Amino acid sequence: MKKLMFFAVAALAAGLAVAAQNDALISFSTRGPDKYADNEDVMEGESYALVFLPKGSSGAVFAADGTVTGGEIVLVAPVAKKGRCPKVLFEVDAEKVKTRYSKGTWAVYLLDTRSWGDDGVARVTGKLTSVNAADLVVGSSVKLSDGSIADFGVDTASKASTATAVPSGVAAPQITGIRVEGANVFVTAKGTVPFLQYDLSVGDAPDAVSESGNSPRAGAGSADEEVTFVVPAKPGASFFKVGRK
Repeated sequence: MKKLMFFAVAALAAGLAVAAQNDALISFSTRGPDKYADNEDVMEGESYALVFLPKGSSGAVFAADGTVTGGEIVLVAPVAKKGRCPKVLFEVDAEKVKTRYSKGTWAVYLLDTRSWGDDGVARVTGKLTSVNAADLVVGSSVKLSDGSIADFGVDTASKASTATAVPSGVAAPQITGIRVEGANVFVTAKGTVPFLQYDLSVGDAPDAVSESGNSPRAGAGSADEEVTFVVPAKPGASFFKVGRK
């Protein structure tokens, strides 16, 4: 009886091994240093997205809330280390390769998921809930068949510089208060959303509000909650505007 049970287990294990051998393997990495639009190196734990692009797609278009059109996000890997993507190995089920992913290509996108807190410090969470920018890692496009292996070993640096789309219905924030305290100006605004990053612009005329206040903040959790921006008080800089960073 024990021999029969051992044989059955061995046969099952062999069957699983055969099935795994038919799965497709995707490996991707970048040489770095990978950059954001402001030329800062990607932060530790920044995300790379593995995306399936169906036949006819001209590329994935990311929205600020993490949704995407023109493709399907299959994997989000928050793995950036020392300014690059280390080698990631992802297994795609053979049956899905034959059906769901039979017509199209695979590509890797570098994301900018930085979020600025009240302390003005940027952080990444590894979650696809707020995306500032996304760009294709050039050279990371390949077709797969079951049992195949694809390696996106990109030998150049990548950059996330294309701003994500703002979902429809998102209104511009409204300034609710301006006060001067000592050497600083405090500007409050409401009507922000949590998946966008905002910054204050300053100027000495209504049509010349273009200088960045360098005071980025993540949007609030509700439209009625206020966000406060703090910038040094400057002679003549008496006009302010809050907009997307």
